[in-house]
Amino acid sequence: MILRVTVHDDRAPLQVEDTSQLEGVLNAASEEARTRKILGAVIIEAENGDSITMVVGGEETVLGFEHGHLDPPYYASKGPSDEDNPVMTCFLTFQHHTEFPRRYVIPFVEGVKAVNQFLVSGGLPTCINWVEV
Repeated sequence: MILRVTVHDDRAPLQVEDTSQLEGVLNAASEEARTRKILGAVIIEAENGDSITMVVGGEETVLGFEHGHLDPPYYASKGPSDEDNPVMTCFLTFQHHTEFPRRYVIPFVEGVKAVNQFLVSGGLPTCINWVEV
């Protein structure tokens, strides 16, 4: 399957076809975030329109899942905490200030597994826990 990864609003999405390419894009975005001393968030979209937003640049991440039809249900990754604070602050496409409650935070390596599964299936990954938002 081909995925389109939007790292910056003002640039064309990057197309990836395999896990190596996907992880390369995520690593580059993570390195940019670390260099800028912020967390970023990228949008990963499947051919069917389903998409995952992923926080990059740290040891932790948040994933958000949205169906291509843009109607509910919407999902967020579910981490071990049930708390809201401390929130995770990031910049969607390195531009838009965004905050996520702590309960949505999972380890980055788990997020990478989920987006790799998304690359194969194009649907909601089953390798992590999700909560409807």
